[in-house]
Amino acid sequence: LGAIFYLTARLSLHRDNAEQRTLRGFFAAAGTALFALLIWYEVPELWQPLAFIAFAVILSEAARALAHRAIGWHSHILGGLAIYTAFTADPYNVHTWRAIPWHALGALPVVAGLYWLAKRVGLVNPRHLSAAQVAYTWAATGVMVWILEEALHAPWIAVGWIIFAVALTLSRRWVRYSQLAWQANVVGVCALLRAYFYNYDLQQNFWGPISLRVFTISWVAAGLYFLSRQAAPSEHFKRVVALFHSFAATGLLSLLAWYEYPNGWLAPIWAAFSLVLAIVDQRLEFEELPWQSHALAAITLLRALSVNLYVTATWRGFSVRLLSLAIVAVIFYALSRLIRMPEELRRHDVHHVYSWAASVIVSLLLWYELQPLSIAVGWGIFGLVLFEYGILRKITQFRYQAYVALIAAFARIFFANLTAGEPGEFWGPRMYTILPLALILYFVYAQLPRKEENVAQDRRLHFDVLVAYLGTATIVALFYFQFPIEWVVTSWAAMVFVLFGASLAFDQPLFLQQGMLLTLMVFGRGMVHNLFGGSYFGESDWKGNYLVVSSAAGILLASLIFAFRLCGRFQPAPNSGRLAQWTQAAFRRPEQLVFFAPVALLTCMLALKMKTGMVTVSWGIEGVLVFLLALAVNERSFRLTGLGLLLLCVGKVMALDAWGLQPRDRYITLIVVGVALMVVSFLYTRYRDTIRQYL
Repeated sequence: LGAIFYLTARLSLHRDNAEQRTLRGFFAAAGTALFALLIWYEVPELWQPLAFIAFAVILSEAARALAHRAIGWHSHILGGLAIYTAFTADPYNVHTWRAIPWHALGALPVVAGLYWLAKRVGLVNPRHLSAAQVAYTWAATGVMVWILEEALHAPWIAVGWIIFAVALTLSRRWVRYSQLAWQANVVGVCALLRAYFYNYDLQQNFWGPISLRVFTISWVAAGLYFLSRQAAPSEHFKRVVALFHSFAATGLLSLLAWYEYPNGWLAPIWAAFSLVLAIVDQRLEFEELPWQSHALAAITLLRALSVNLYVTATWRGFSVRLLSLAIVAVIFYALSRLIRMPEELRRHDVHHVYSWAASVIVSLLLWYELQPLSIAVGWGIFGLVLFEYGILRKITQFRYQAYVALIAAFARIFFANLTAGEPGEFWGPRMYTILPLALILYFVYAQLPRKEENVAQDRRLHFDVLVAYLGTATIVALFYFQFPIEWVVTSWAAMVFVLFGASLAFDQPLFLQQGMLLTLMVFGRGMVHNLFGGSYFGESDWKGNYLVVSSAAGILLASLIFAFRLCGRFQPAPNSGRLAQWTQAAFRRPEQLVFFAPVALLTCMLALKMKTGMVTVSWGIEGVLVFLLALAVNERSFRLTGLGLLLLCVGKVMALDAWGLQPRDRYITLIVVGVALMVVSFLYTRYRDTIRQYL
């Protein structure tokens, strides 16, 4: 009957008029319906999809050959029946072949038939033809996705889907049809979602140390990377497709590392992945890879600071915290060099965000790994390494990081190192942890060349001055805690002597400035503590011991050997401000400060510590000695100081001593002051011409 209806419809084509078109369509539809019912009732359930799709292909080819549009539309219905029977056949998987359901295998011909129909659909209208091709290809892709879901074991579904997406993408090389690219993208998204929601929970091993989770998700990620470069439907969507699939693949692998190593090794794995992306981008120059590398580096830094710093586990006797953070830091330093950035950002050193992050990680690692007393030394050595590398490679940001590390090391000694060790212990933890830091600071200052343009910015920001002052401040602080509290002023005075000598030997005005500032500190310390506060702050009172302040004053006076040679040696900069010029004017005459500070200390010491009857005597002797020093060094202000002391003695004798002293003390005072005045008068007479030259 079906054949008769088809024959009748075919014969009616000889008279193509309006009255027969409807009847001809009815005959064709009746023939198709009879054959379809025959398949439905007679063909076994598992073979019905093959029968329906084969019938649809035959009708489509007949429509093309006979120019019979009606049966071309019938092929669409039969294609739908083929899909329906494929989905509904054997719903309980009773029939299988090697654990693969037969209904999945039976649906494969449906996929082939649908793609065939999409290629050779028997329609004449171009708009209808395009819509039919879209429908058939999408239907074939959907059926294939369902087949893979039914045929494969659960862990392999995502892998099957991504392989199918890659196959669709590759088929575009031979079939220039954009819908295949869209379908590949959709199937890739399905594989992504399947892997995300299912495969991360897999615990089985696949082969050796490789787990099933690692293998399957790696395959999906590899397929997504392939789709990111090949699955763009057109140039308009190329950037969007590349960004989406590439970021999805990177996200899958990053999350895979989270599941595989939820411990201290996650941060170095993420960092290594970021480095790999940066290296690949160096060669391929893909737009999205630098951003992925940035994102991975950011989460690596967060992970390192929030988790790895507190990891206490060990690996083969080594600290996991030490190994993991060291790897992260090295990779970050490499990223600062390898990461691809616009040249404008590189000129502004934006890429050194990575080196700063690495330096922070190393600094914190030293904090957690070293003993408390070793942290400052560790930071100092780390700062020295950064500085030397910055000088060698002419990288400004590394030198800035070195300065920060050195400042942190200097600040650290005030919280731990200065109070370490036993009181009175010369060579102890305090000395051998602080002294190396001071040497490092001075070495860094010495390494800063004056005339190189590379370090001009460092000098413009006065980092050289800062480092030198930190070195001196370290020694000053060490002396404060190292020596008994009364002898601190003497140790500082010795430091003044050394600084003046260093300024002369190395021709460095900075050491002269430090020496003069430290001279003021010696004077202030001697006045405030040793003279007026000794019995309160010290362990004992003077008890007639003049050695402390006298030794400090003597060392300061000995510094005049260098001070006179430094007089006028350093001139102020021509464009310096008024305050700087005033400061430089004081530095041009360092001998004045180095002389008046110890003389004032000695004068006040004699006034406070001598017996009442002996103060004037001691001042007179001091005045004579000062006058003799003035004659020896040919300095007018020194001579006037000696004369002033003698006049002070005379005034004190007239106002107080002549009336208030005991007879014996009065006589001694008058004799000593008189002898002092005679000596000075003789010296005036003897060296009159020389003294007039001073005036």
